[in-house]
Amino acid sequence: MSSFLPSRLTSLRHALRGLWHALRTQRNAWIHSAVSLVVVGLGIWLTLPARDWAVLILTIAMVFTAEFINTAIEAVVDLATSEHHPLAKVSKDVGAAAVLVPAVAAVLIGLLILGPPLLAKISSLSQPQAQSNQLAFKGMELYSWQNSAGEWQYILLPGTNRGKTFEEIQVSPLDLDGIKTALAALPEGESVFWTNNVFDTASNQTISLPFPSQAIVNEIKDLAGLHNINLSLP
Repeated sequence: MSSFLPSRLTSLRHALRGLWHALRTQRNAWIHSAVSLVVVGLGIWLTLPARDWAVLILTIAMVFTAEFINTAIEAVVDLATSEHHPLAKVSKDVGAAAVLVPAVAAVLIGLLILGPPLLAKISSLSQPQAQSNQLAFKGMELYSWQNSAGEWQYILLPGTNRGKTFEEIQVSPLDLDGIKTALAALPEGESVFWTNNVFDTASNQTISLPFPSQAIVNEIKDLAGLHNINLSLP
């Protein structure tokens, strides 16, 4: 037991030394690092939920682990022989394949997790400009809910013939000032329906979202009236 901690510290030093060597000498490790930073930045910008973060972190770790194992295989093969041996070629080719498979999987996972919220985010950013030119065909839908920290969140989305999912409305949440700005940017005469029913895919059922305090509801109604917005509540 007395030697357990020193041995763990020694292993940690070796691991950190190997990590530094791989990052310093392997071009692919630098590429993976750059891509990982971009993915993390997008995840922060899109405010991904914890479950998506867990998948992304595991995927990034999987790619780096495969790259480090491939580097170790190449180093061992080069140490064992300097000749162009067929088995040495097989070892290096299989090691490269071990990197390729998780790299392709990481790209697909990234598209599945980041793609939908990124498209929705871009759409929401361009939405105010489009709204300033003409009224929405089916009006706008306003949603409100509380996040895990108890903070009120809001979203304004174009009306459709289908119900929204809880995950869908959480893509680009706004605070109270943000929803006021979004409402003020709507053209006069626009219809806004404050909707509280959404479909929760986790429980596979429709849930009712809460409304904020009556004081906040009145504040939003007054702002809508000031800008000639037709705000309707259930």
